[in-house]
Amino acid sequence: MPAAGRAVALLDARYLRWIARLDEPDAPATATLARERMNDLVQHALHRAVGRINLLRVYWYTETDDRVVCNDQALRLLPSADADGSALVRQMSADVQALVAGGRVDVLLIGCDDDRLLAVMESARLAGLMVCVLADERAQTMPRLMQQDPNWARLLREADRRVIVRASELAYVLSAQTGSPLEEDAPAEGFEDALLAVVKAWWEALTDDDRDGLREELPELRGLPPEVDRDLLLRGKNAMGRALNFHEKRALRAQAREVALAPVVSPA
Repeated sequence: MPAAGRAVALLDARYLRWIARLDEPDAPATATLARERMNDLVQHALHRAVGRINLLRVYWYTETDDRVVCNDQALRLLPSADADGSALVRQMSADVQALVAGGRVDVLLIGCDDDRLLAVMESARLAGLMVCVLADERAQTMPRLMQQDPNWARLLREADRRVIVRASELAYVLSAQTGSPLEEDAPAEGFEDALLAVVKAWWEALTDDDRDGLREELPELRGLPPEVDRDLLLRGKNAMGRALNFHEKRALRAQAREVALAPVVSPA
């Protein structure tokens, strides 16, 4: 795949909720999915599975208008009476066909388990696109999945790549609270120095390979990879003795990017 490869993700909100296990009894209460950080999560997952790729856009298929405006996302509203998923399949198939006809996309990432998409997926592959399917850890044990959910397994097997995202990681992103910054408490005095110490300790604890990987990956992301963000927020919480507010989280993420992307000084 060329370094300048372009990708588009087509994500069924109901499917993402299912693989994130957000409907299970012990899952966090999440009425509306938070999709603000989905682009970063998808970009990171594609980077692991495919290589250097630029995510152009995420198409989000849902029955509920969350009134959220996200960069590089297109909301596809489905009728609430779409119990059998027919409207979803029609809309997603039409979007795939339009993307293929446009000829400006190299990779399609499908986030859905409906095997009625197999025909349009094969058409895209015959047109020269790489077609991937988003899944959780269950896709790594295909023999068991073929017994438990043969239709989903068939869809996964027909994909060029299976892009794996841990269910816990996906749940963390989708259930994130997104209150207004105006409602947050003011940051504590001297918080920047305290958080910078957290970032430096985190950076020093990384291996050379992890540092090199972040230097390569961060320029393509607007924020931080989800697992890095989660680790830093936990370290910040432990350092401050409480959960970080909006201003502190933003500062922590900015400091992490600055430290990771700082020029490497070679020893004399």
